[in-house]
Amino acid sequence: MKIGFQGDLFSNSEEASQIFAKKMHFENVEFIPLISSKNVVKNLITKNIDFGVMATKNIIAGDVIETKEAITPNIELISSIDLAIHHCLFKKTANSSILYVASHIQALQQTKETRKKILKDVPEIECSDTSLAAKMLANGKYPENYGVICRENAGLFFNLFLVAKNIEDNPLNTTSFGLFQLKKS
Repeated sequence: MKIGFQGDLFSNSEEASQIFAKKMHFENVEFIPLISSKNVVKNLITKNIDFGVMATKNIIAGDVIETKEAITPNIELISSIDLAIHHCLFKKTANSSILYVASHIQALQQTKETRKKILKDVPEIECSDTSLAAKMLANGKYPENYGVICRENAGLFFNLFLVAKNIEDNPLNTTSFGLFQLKKS
């Protein structure tokens, strides 16, 4: 059985996928990072995956527009969960300065007020996934003067320097995730 998820390894969607697999009692699951909701839907339609996991709504940033736009009439929601979301700010090294901050649009929206206090008015760079932003900084695809917002496990995995934990504007920050499948014909 294959579950494709919006996001990369170490993303909130990956965690949600693992929770769904346990909740639904799925066995022998292969988890496939598909980065975007559009890719999840495409892989459902082409039957490359059995189920897809996508974020649908956040209590701070609202509807996940990417998912809303990707859903087609032949895709159905079969289960949903709410997941506590905590964001961290990382930079390349302890000596790096942060002149730009990169992350998924949802993470940028969920941390806007807290970042103003930490970083002032540093320009935002949108990335298709929080953990992908961490990977890009670690692999030199972003300059050293970038900061990234991601889950703590992603930043630590990529050996980035932790600047601040729990920078979401609301400490009770949650996102709803859906488990989707292709409608049976």
